[in-house]
Amino acid sequence: MQSNKFKMTVRGDEADESIRLSALVDQLTALKLVLNQVDVALGAGKSSDVYYRVTHISMNSPATFEVEAVSRSGKVAHGRRIVSKLSRDIQSVIAGKRPREADLDLMDSYRALVRPMQKHVVEVSLQFDREHVALPRNLDVKVDDILGPDQVERGSVVGSLDVLDIHNQRNVFRVYPVVGPKSIRCSFAREMLSQAISGINHFVRITGLLHFKKAEKFPHLVKVDSIEILPERSDARPLASLRGIAPDAYGGLGSTEYVEKVRNGEW
Repeated sequence: MQSNKFKMTVRGDEADESIRLSALVDQLTALKLVLNQVDVALGAGKSSDVYYRVTHISMNSPATFEVEAVSRSGKVAHGRRIVSKLSRDIQSVIAGKRPREADLDLMDSYRALVRPMQKHVVEVSLQFDREHVALPRNLDVKVDDILGPDQVERGSVVGSLDVLDIHNQRNVFRVYPVVGPKSIRCSFAREMLSQAISGINHFVRITGLLHFKKAEKFPHLVKVDSIEILPERSDARPLASLRGIAPDAYGGLGSTEYVEKVRNGEW
């Protein structure tokens, strides 16, 4: 039976294989993101009550952390499923295959898992029970190869605009559509900043170049051409307000007489 525990070993580039604090924080943050996305994937888009705790730390070069998936309600089985899926998924990606029930958010988190290895992390490995898995430095490239190149077409998406990020000229926000993916990343030109700010917490129609991955029904990225703020429901005129708007529409006839003439082919 799969345990709800696993180990992560991180080897740094400092003397005696020690690791910089910033690099360790980045690596643990990347791991936490992966675990959260695995949980969401198993929950069909919703996270569970599972949290993660470090049950053992060894600094005998390199640093090793034992992590346990813990359910607040005491359901050990779900923690085991999370660890089991993490193990299967990582090995699938290494083999160049897309894991089952792995959406783009989960695949992105696997890509980010080796990002700290571009700086001061030399080696990262995971151990599941007796199975040891070393993460290749090119795991991000393997994810890109699995997902394939973007397919681009012009179109629009509708949803709620939120999470605006202009730090270091990123100029991105996210749209949360009514149907489809949880969110869609949108990049925009700097001169559209005022429009993006105006659209925060409003329903908007985003028009531009939609980027799709193969086998995906919905775009993961929109390069924005225009932002249209849609009227709120409270701003929409009720049907009752149309009463009497065109008093001469029936040519002086009452509505009953008009309908009878239409039915009899007299109009």
